[in-house]
Amino acid sequence: MARVLVVDDEALIAMMLSDLLAEYGHETVGPAHSESQALELVASTRIDAAILDVTLGDHDCFGVAEALGRRGIPFAFATGHGVHAMPDAFRERITVSKPFDFEVVRKIVDELVAPAPF
Repeated sequence: MARVLVVDDEALIAMMLSDLLAEYGHETVGPAHSESQALELVASTRIDAAILDVTLGDHDCFGVAEALGRRGIPFAFATGHGVHAMPDAFRERITVSKPFDFEVVRKIVDELVAPAPF
C-alpha cells in the first residue's frame, strides 16, 4: 500500500480521489486544499507519490511540485487546462486531465508507485 498525497482545492474532487485510491489499495495523505497545507504534509509526512491539482484557488501547486522533486517523490499533475498550459519546467511530467477517467487515474497511480527498475 502506497501513501499518496492528494492536493486539490475542490473538496468533492479530493474526496473522489481519496475514494479511488482506497479502492486501489492505497492510503490518502491529506487531502490538502492549499499550497501551504500541502507543503506542511510534504515536510512532515511519509509520502510515496502525489497527485497535484495545478490550480489551487488563486495559487498554483508548483511550489509543492518543487518540494516533492527535491525529496525524490514521484507526482502527477491534474488539470482541466491541458499540458500546453504547464510551465516548461513541468511539461514532461505526467499529467491527468480533468474530468478524470478513472482507469487513467489508476494507471497513473500504478506508474507513480511502481518500484524503480534496477
